[in-house]
Amino acid sequence: MNIVLVPDLAAMASLLAILCCLRRRHLQEGVGLWIVGLLFIFLEAIAYALYTPFGPRRVPCHVIALDSYVAAGAIFLWAAAKASFPRRETLVYLGLNTAALVVLETLYGLDVHTPRAYQGIAGCGLILGLITPFLLVRNFRLGKGWWLMVVQLLLWLPVWEFGATQMFRDAAYYPLFLLYLLAAILFNMSLPRESLGRIVIVVGFLLWSLVFLVHSWVSSQPQYIQIAGAVWDWQKFLVTIGMLLVLLERQVATNAWYALHDLLTGLPNRRCFDEKLEQALKHAQRTGVRTAVVMIDLDGFKAVNDTRGHDTGDLLLQFIAKNMKRIIRPVDTLARLGGDEFILLMTNLPSYLKTEDIVAIARNRVAEALSHPFLYQDESFMVSASVGVAICPEDTTDEVLLRRLADQRMYEQKSHTRMVPA
Repeated sequence: MNIVLVPDLAAMASLLAILCCLRRRHLQEGVGLWIVGLLFIFLEAIAYALYTPFGPRRVPCHVIALDSYVAAGAIFLWAAAKASFPRRETLVYLGLNTAALVVLETLYGLDVHTPRAYQGIAGCGLILGLITPFLLVRNFRLGKGWWLMVVQLLLWLPVWEFGATQMFRDAAYYPLFLLYLLAAILFNMSLPRESLGRIVIVVGFLLWSLVFLVHSWVSSQPQYIQIAGAVWDWQKFLVTIGMLLVLLERQVATNAWYALHDLLTGLPNRRCFDEKLEQALKHAQRTGVRTAVVMIDLDGFKAVNDTRGHDTGDLLLQFIAKNMKRIIRPVDTLARLGGDEFILLMTNLPSYLKTEDIVAIARNRVAEALSHPFLYQDESFMVSASVGVAICPEDTTDEVLLRRLADQRMYEQKSHTRMVPA
């Protein structure tokens, strides 16, 4: 075993362990595939550490290393494509077309240097690659697959030529170059544009693809072998670190979202609403537009919650929140203050509307949202609401007073709680 590579193996194992721990604490879709792909890369690193130029370990280690690269590349493609392409169709396509690549890499790892063998694999791979999109289009509705056929031509025609000219090393490493280049392109498409992790991952895969592309040339230039060996490891760590960054960025974004939203309904919470209200009032003072705060308290919810249980009550709140979101304008903000209390911010109200018109509009919208019965376990329930409206600047321009006045008017209008069984 090459003990010089032990520190690299330990470092990669540590990064993998960190990635696994973060995923267990914060489950996120797609990360499991990243880990599986990196495990194949770790397997390749172990095979490379055990590899010797001569002896019984040379061939099996070479085969394992090459096939691990193919498996990892296909898994990374699957992980990157899940967000943009149909999942089942993509999995079928990758599964069918990866088989030819595995055969090609295994052939080279076994030291088979027969042009016809490489040409035969290239021919079979090209036929399979050109037929598969048509099968998926017809049976699985993959969509227009012309670009897939272009990729197959770019993959197998050079392999055919490399095999014919006995450039067997190029025939083996060129497909890996294209595989990891596609992974870089798809990760660039699927990850958020503002993500630092996306940049690191894409750069890592680009370096990886270039390493495969120049591998044959570097092998014939002894003076560059040490530099190439160092670069060979960079991309592994870049990709792993990039995936850690993406995972952490997602968790930070999730925490930020939870800090400003109600966990049950997904609506903005009190803190988020206060920020929106402050911004709206400043905008109203600058532009002279009108803003209304609408306090909403459900009547009849407590009866449902007490008689049918908190689970039913939670489902009812989610149902009401969903209906309310449908009837508000995109510029308005609906928030849940807690319990059965909601608050609505109506901004940029037309100047021609009278105060009583705004109040009527607010109450009608709430009534419309509550007009749909909630169906649950062969029963249906309907609740009403008490609504209080305060308008800026007619009532006040002060944020605290505006909310207090809307709350006061809501209690003045509060009716008896009612529950209507179907």
